[in-house]
Amino acid sequence: MSKQIVARAALVTGGGSGVGFAFAQQLAATGCHVLICGRDPDRLANAAARIPGLRTISADLAVPADVDRVAATAAGIAGLDLVINNAGVQFDRQWMTSDADELLDDVTEELAANLIAPLRLTARLLPALALAPSATIVNITSALGLVPKRSAPVYCAAKAGLIAATTSLRYQLAVDAPTVRVVDAMLPLVDTAMTAGRGRGKISPDAAAAAVLTGLHKRQAHRIRVGKVGMLLGMQRISPTLAARVVADRS
Repeated sequence: MSKQIVARAALVTGGGSGVGFAFAQQLAATGCHVLICGRDPDRLANAAARIPGLRTISADLAVPADVDRVAATAAGIAGLDLVINNAGVQFDRQWMTSDADELLDDVTEELAANLIAPLRLTARLLPALALAPSATIVNITSALGLVPKRSAPVYCAAKAGLIAATTSLRYQLAVDAPTVRVVDAMLPLVDTAMTAGRGRGKISPDAAAAAVLTGLHKRQAHRIRVGKVGMLLGMQRISPTLAARVVADRS
């Protein structure tokens, strides 16, 4: 079995299902104390029933007060040394034909959940993470932040922002808190509820989580590219026009 990161305590957002649940399950199997958050109480209860010792908290990360509540709970866990900002939402809307008020509600929620929440959680939890001998913040990103698709402009924008913020924060913490690592983990299309009916060639949540956790075992790793992401980014470097054409109309 590939080596995986050994963490004492972790927060995984969006941990009730999909990749977040896979992270929680795999981390718990190593003896890590895991707290997950999610919007669906039933999914959280199901996750807790399947993972012994799992802690859960119901929260909508598009709501700042909920983000702060999750952060306060996580900061109270002894030995917190891993935060995985995994939760995300994606709304596909045709801007010309959508009701403007509904469209703007979606824009606000997507930016809040996909970009503002990870940054807010990080800001709230940095003091606790800096107390650990070594700690890691993982931001789950997407190649769509670099090669956008037509149907999800706000999701793509949020992921682009998260990629940039992750890199910039890594530069800062290398000076101000060198024991805290910030990692950009870019996933390909994963078979989850969010991607139902979209695309082909998806990988499983278990495979996605295992690849990230294995990559984190290398302390020098700050960028993790899973599966076909590397191929797409290679294409984008060689021919941005070709990469854009390949991705633009993907579902």
